[in-house]
Order: sequence, then C-alpha cells, then structure tokens
Amino acid sequence: MSELRRELGLTETVVYGVGLILGAGIYAILGEATGVTGGSVVVSFLLAAAIAALTGLSYAELASVYPKAEGDYVYVREAFDREFLSDVTALGRLSVGAISSAAVALAFSGYLSAFVDVPAVPVALALVFLTAAVNFWGIDLSTRLNLVFTAVEIAGLLVIVWVGSGSWGEADVLQASGGAFGVVHAAFLVFFAYLGFGSVVNLAEETEDATVTIPRAIVFSIGITTVLYVLVGLSAVALVDPQTLGASSSPLAAVARAGWGPAGETLLAAIALFSTTNTVLILQISTSRLLYGVSKSEYRVFPTTLSRVHGSRGTPHYAVGVVAAGTVPFVFLGDIGLVAGLANLVLLVVFALVNGALLRLRYARPDADRGFRAPLNVGRLSLTAVGGLLSSLGLVAFYVTTL
Repeated sequence: MSELRRELGLTETVVYGVGLILGAGIYAILGEATGVTGGSVVVSFLLAAAIAALTGLSYAELASVYPKAEGDYVYVREAFDREFLSDVTALGRLSVGAISSAAVALAFSGYLSAFVDVPAVPVALALVFLTAAVNFWGIDLSTRLNLVFTAVEIAGLLVIVWVGSGSWGEADVLQASGGAFGVVHAAFLVFFAYLGFGSVVNLAEETEDATVTIPRAIVFSIGITTVLYVLVGLSAVALVDPQTLGASSSPLAAVARAGWGPAGETLLAAIALFSTTNTVLILQISTSRLLYGVSKSEYRVFPTTLSRVHGSRGTPHYAVGVVAAGTVPFVFLGDIGLVAGLANLVLLVVFALVNGALLRLRYARPDADRGFRAPLNVGRLSLTAVGGLLSSLGLVAFYVTTL
C-alpha cells in the first residue's frame, strides 16, 4: 500500500491541533517562561500568539493549495524550485518533531514524579516507544485516544481557570522581572506552546476535504488555545509567585495546589499525564507522516522504503519506527528549557521559509485554486506573510544573541 486512509473530519482535525498545542505548551513550558519574566508572562503569551497567527495563516493558505502529508517541504519546493531549500525544510521539520517529542516526554516525567519517584529519562523513553506503538496500530485508535485525552486536558485547564478566576485582580501582568528583554525571551519560550499548528498540515492525506478542512483546523486551533493560554497564565501568576513557578517541574500542579489544596495538585498532575502523553502521540503521528511524504518516489529525499504503508494497519510503519528512534537522543539531553529552545530555533527557520514560499507563490502562481486565502493583502502581497517572515527571523536573531 502507498496511500493513507482518509478518516479525519473537521472536528477530529481541530482536536488534533488543540491537543498538540496544549500539551506541548502550557503543561511543559509555563514554569520556565514565568521564571524568566514574572507576571508579564501573560503578555508573552499574547505576543507569541500574534506571531503564531501570522505564520498560521500562511500555512492555512498553502495547505489549501497543496494538501499533502509532506506539508512544509512541498510548499518550499513548489515556491523556490531549489532542492537544497526544500531538503533543509524537511530536515528541520523532522528534527523539530523529534526534539519536541523529547521535550514533552520529559515534562511527562516531571508530572509523574508527583506520584512516584522515578528517573526522568527512562520514563520519557518508555512513553516515546508506547506512543510509537499506538501510532503504528492505526489512525483510528490514535483519533479515539486523542479525543479522550484532549477532553481531559482541556478540563484540567478549565479547573485552573476556575480556581484562579477569583484572584485575577491580584495578578500583576505588567511585572516584568527581566524588563522588555525578559518579556521577549519568555515569548520565545512559550512560542513552543504553539508549535502544533504547523503539524496539522501533515494530516492532510488522512483528512476528508483537506483543502478546506486543514485551513479551518489551523485557525480554530490557534484561536482556542490562545484563549485558554491567556486565562491559565493569568490564573497562574495570580495564585503562585513567579519564581516558585519557575523552579517547579510541574507548574500547573503547583497552581492547583495554591488554589485548591493538595487534592487540586494531585488532580492536575494526573491530568497533565494525559496531556503530555497526548502531545507525544500526535507529534509522533504528524512527524512520521511528514517522513512518509518526503520519502515518496517523486521526491526521494529519503529511501522510498519509508513511504511504504502497512498492508493491514494502513500506517507508514517504517517511518513510525525511524521517528521514534530519532527522538531518543534528544531525551538524553534531560533539560526541557534547552530542548524547547532547540525546537523553537529550528522551526522558526522553517517558518521563515514557509512565509517566503507564500509570498513567492502569490506572484508565481496567482491563479492556483485556493480553498483559503490569508487576509490583509495589498494586491498579491500578503501582509500577514510579511509579518510572519519578519517576526520569525526576529525571534531567530533574538535567540542567537542570547546564546
């Protein structure tokens, strides 16, 4: 077999995007970001959301033109006709998938430690291999688990919003312990919270009416998660001292404890296990689909064996195994902040290329069928793509100067 099964509708695709974004961000990186900037982490979330939205609109339009599992790769390839650039894009996205899986698997270990004293790295590795097994079994099982786990993780965030809502007036969202530099630094870190929207395009060949469904799923995913992020961030800094959050390996559990006592801490730690598991699962799925896509005989970026689909399971089994194996080295880094920073840096370069691809294709192929068109245009020029390009390059420059 060489084709994937189309079994995802709009609801399932949005849930994939929301589940991927939420687990990768608020449960994993909130503590690190708050420790950097203090109460103004809420502002950092809004800044990161704006940057994500600009690039998300470019992804949405390009996905409506090229509804392929190889996503970013084919956008850059079609726009610039330069194998080097498209290959760099593919390698970058594959690296981000592996690095992000490792970061969230390590976050899973941190929340598990609330129940039992376990070594972080072996637990993270076990989670990677378990989710790879589910990924191999089939998209139908993965979808069912994703729906359940996403519902659980949203419930957990709503608990945080509920317990913290009465204290919102006490939050000092202008308190920036690191000044403007700290706000931008935290925005760079929490940008990791939005990485999931770019992976939604990798599900295009398993989605019904992908040219319309995928763009909508990207927009809805970013919108839903931004609202939740801002409210949860507001609750967090209202209930817990920012430095305490920064030192915690399970920040949302600490917030729940402050607002609801030990029972709240236990509940949130348990919910976070579902959330981080869900994120690793979807990252493994989307990254393996990308590897499957760029290994097709028409591209030959990787051996065509990786584009084979299992006869009975209907999944790209070889690609699934390679992605899981590629995640392992990054787990051994053991530092969530470091791993998230690496993922951000690589993906921001890819985002710059994707925004550039949209700008180029608006002029090179103006008559291409588009199921979605990014707003705010001057003639054929997309102002949102220009903003996405400049903001991505700006964050790359910021990160490099902090090394």
